[in-house]
Amino acid sequence: MALKRFASIDVGSFEIELGIYEFSKGGGIRLVDNVRHVIALGSDTYRNGEISFPLVQELIAVLKDFTRIIAEYRCEAYRAIATSAMREATNSAIVLDQIKTRTGLSVQILSNAEQRMLVLKALAACGERFDALANEGAAVVEAGFGSMQVSLYEAGKMQSTQNLRLGALRLRDTLQQLNSARDDRERILQETVAHELDVYEHLHLRGRRVRHMIAIGDPIRVLYDKIMRAQQLNPEEESFADIGRMKGLYQYVIARTEAELEETLDLNPATTGVLLPAAVLYQRMAETVGAEMVWFPGTRLIDGVAADYAFEKKLVQRTHDFDADILAAVQELATRYGERTAHRRYTVGCALQIFDALKKAQGFTARDRLLLEIAATLHHCGRFLNMGNASESSGDIIRATEIVGLSTEEHALIVQILRNEDDVFGRRDIPLKAAKFAAVIRLANAMDRSAKQKAGAYRIRLREDGTLPVATDFGGDMTLERLSFEQCIPSFSNVFGISPVFRQRRSLGSGVV
Repeated sequence: MALKRFASIDVGSFEIELGIYEFSKGGGIRLVDNVRHVIALGSDTYRNGEISFPLVQELIAVLKDFTRIIAEYRCEAYRAIATSAMREATNSAIVLDQIKTRTGLSVQILSNAEQRMLVLKALAACGERFDALANEGAAVVEAGFGSMQVSLYEAGKMQSTQNLRLGALRLRDTLQQLNSARDDRERILQETVAHELDVYEHLHLRGRRVRHMIAIGDPIRVLYDKIMRAQQLNPEEESFADIGRMKGLYQYVIARTEAELEETLDLNPATTGVLLPAAVLYQRMAETVGAEMVWFPGTRLIDGVAADYAFEKKLVQRTHDFDADILAAVQELATRYGERTAHRRYTVGCALQIFDALKKAQGFTARDRLLLEIAATLHHCGRFLNMGNASESSGDIIRATEIVGLSTEEHALIVQILRNEDDVFGRRDIPLKAAKFAAVIRLANAMDRSAKQKAGAYRIRLREDGTLPVATDFGGDMTLERLSFEQCIPSFSNVFGISPVFRQRRSLGSGVV
């Protein structure tokens, strides 16, 4: 079978990077060529709120060169993405339009949640090593130029993920405003990072056992690679480090001036400037999670873009279940806001039964099922804030909460579903899919109105006459569930054009019909 080639472009906060990849069933994903150009778009955005005209011109020139390389390799497809610098720039729409007009490249701005999922897919493409560490308990720490993401894994599944505005470039730009000695800069960095990590530890690490830290991100990748090679060691063969070696990396950086680092590690001045913030971030994070070992896999965002394409097109086998990661993190979120576990599980199960009965007639997809499961898991989490207006509060909570793996549009859909669960037609601007899923969750919730799971397993099927019988063999009193169910019929029928029917088996002497 002929090899397939794919081009991946990352318009990052500190540099633009192109990767040319080959895919094969036997060989997996192989990086064929890699081109990088340092351009600190983030410095403009984080300082001034927009990307300046000279940097836009430089960016376009580099991307034009990338298109030539892509054509020379005869790549079958490409994907170009942009991260926080473009995401936070007020003139991003103008910049993207100029790129499209002058280079032909369509660049997609990723949400932070989408970006982090691509990073995790790059790790999964490394093989069984990632799954093994995740099973034992691991913190995936990605300190980029704009922010730092920490994702916690237990028993092979992601339990939580948080984004901290502690990027190496942000910290470097803050330090450049100070006229301080190097020792003072290290102290200021330590204090800045310590405060944020203390809060993170208090809120998200209590009771968790983290044996491993997986250190990714361009600053640490460059730092580890260069220091290891300076010591005549192969960073790929020596990708694991104990805490002693980790501390040695930190000491290597803080013991040298930027000029010395530039000379000994053969780096350009722009890259050297972010090494001190990066070293502080990773050292303090290793201490915070209490990791025994640190893995430096050397993956990049462009690797994740390539892995995502290969998984989607089934060019290589995917071994890790990313949907399970999303659901595990969502379940942890629901538990944090006090949702009753038994009722939540039961309601989710009922909602998915209704979905499965309707999916063919409604043209629903597997992705739609995942989104419904997420929304059903989070339904009424707003009771934690306001029991009198739970749906509105649920929407507010999830609007402010990152769910890694969801696009911006999918995240907005979940918010709309939760906000409208109590009243499907309360707002005229609700998207149709959100109205449908809200109606499904509302009906599923009614099927366990007493929160006692009386009915056991319901039987649900869509009939040709446009009715949706929901049947149970439970012979006891289900008056509350029946009344709640009937209250949901008008809104469900209006949004689907289908009439749900509650059916309970006859029980002699019970009066149940």
